[in-house]
Amino acid sequence: MGLRFRTYPIGQDVLTLEFQGLTPLFLRQIMSGLIAHFGQHLDILAVNDSLTLFEKNISNSQTDIEEFLSGFRLSEIDKPHCWELAVHYNGADLEALSLQLGLSTQQIIEQHQSQTYTIEGFGFLPGFFYASGLSKSLHVSRKNTPALRVPPRSVAIAGGQTGVYPVETSGGWHVLGEIAFDLFDHRTQPPILMNVGDELRFKSVTKQELNEWSQAWMQVDDRKRLLSCSR
Repeated sequence: MGLRFRTYPIGQDVLTLEFQGLTPLFLRQIMSGLIAHFGQHLDILAVNDSLTLFEKNISNSQTDIEEFLSGFRLSEIDKPHCWELAVHYNGADLEALSLQLGLSTQQIIEQHQSQTYTIEGFGFLPGFFYASGLSKSLHVSRKNTPALRVPPRSVAIAGGQTGVYPVETSGGWHVLGEIAFDLFDHRTQPPILMNVGDELRFKSVTKQELNEWSQAWMQVDDRKRLLSCSR
């Protein structure tokens, strides 16, 4: 069966492709296929069920892209890679969230780290991923008034998703804690280890243990192995 999709030009240099019924791993296959076919210069942002393509005058290539996708066939996929992030749950919003959800802070921590999440896409900021799979008891709307300053490395939740703020910024998600290091570095290739379709887990650590993770991150050569889940 062929792909089911719609294309939406956004001006001359942006084209959004919206798909139906695809998992994030299949979306990643399409993204890789587009780059292989049309060139590494093609910049693609994956979020949920869509791919947004950025390139000068890309609207002129809309027909070629639609023809490519119409003939594209998805292949069987391997098991997604799993990442595990150590979190010190000391977030500024834990107490307020406890009152809002009717859960103790410890229950929030336990439920947040009990799930295996799926990275659905990236957006908002470079390196900010949207990971689905949040326990329903933790589903919560964004803040009515966003915080003016959210520290980098903050682990936060909103809606049914969780993510990590890569840089200091304003933001409306509820901050639960922090990780030990910067996941996103524009100087490296790839700039972030995680990818669309990957799985993600969190585990609670003390402040001292978080510092030890920071040291390990600075000293280790194989960061992928350091962060990979132990199955």
